[in-house]
Amino acid sequence: MDRQLALLPRVYGELEVALVAAHPGDRLSGTDRPGIPLNGPAVEARDAVRDTLASWADLMVEGRTVRLPLRTVPALAAFLRRHLGWLAVHPAADDAATEIDTVLRRALAVARPHEALMAMAVSVGS
Repeated sequence: MDRQLALLPRVYGELEVALVAAHPGDRLSGTDRPGIPLNGPAVEARDAVRDTLASWADLMVEGRTVRLPLRTVPALAAFLRRHLGWLAVHPAADDAATEIDTVLRRALAVARPHEALMAMAVSVGS
């Protein structure tokens, strides 16, 4: 989980670059007019990263004398890494590891789609 938490802020930054829609003139769903050219999957992936990290940080401070970090992805990821020992023995440790790994994989698929396609091709061809 430490590796995933270390990588998430970088991938989150890459998603910022991916926010602009790949195809100019993309339309907002349900409208006939062009909208703000945002990449919906990138917006959703960024929200999921921030929300997942914030959720686990909130759990960590419940009933403890630990202060919450800023609600930025770098601060949340660093906070979780600092308290990884505590999280590792928490009854929800497996859930945390699964959720953080899942949100990282989904974010990588949006931020680095060519790498995701290559990885799928390799695993299918194996």
